[in-house]
Amino acid sequence: MTFTEKQVQDFFERIDKLDRTKMPKFGEMNVNQMVCHCTDFFRMANGSKKALEYGVVDPNHILKLSRSGKTAPAPKGFGQTEGNGTAPIDLASDKEILKEHLLEFSKLDKDYAFAEHPYFGNISFEKWMALAAYHLDHHLKQFHV
Repeated sequence: MTFTEKQVQDFFERIDKLDRTKMPKFGEMNVNQMVCHCTDFFRMANGSKKALEYGVVDPNHILKLSRSGKTAPAPKGFGQTEGNGTAPIDLASDKEILKEHLLEFSKLDKDYAFAEHPYFGNISFEKWMALAAYHLDHHLKQFHV
């Protein structure tokens, strides 16, 4: 499974609807922190941003939380409210950076060598794609878009 052009466009439209007036349904991040957090996901996938620990959290616990609709903790080194994620600068430019990373991610070949995921280890192309779609959708819904 790869992202279709329509999926990418749908995500772009939702990202474009984000503004400073959007308040979260849950969690402590503000909208700009969430945008940077989502961009950091793509940085994690390509290995340009590393977690502070790997294999410490039980992946089954993370899956159980997400299946029950609860928020899973960000991997250590990616927590926005803790100050470990990429610092927000300007919402408009941070949204453009997120869109650039999403577009780049959507064009990856099936044989792309992803970085190790801090919770799930070395996972397949299909699982990275599904995880990316789930993660981005989850956080956009967090801010009502």
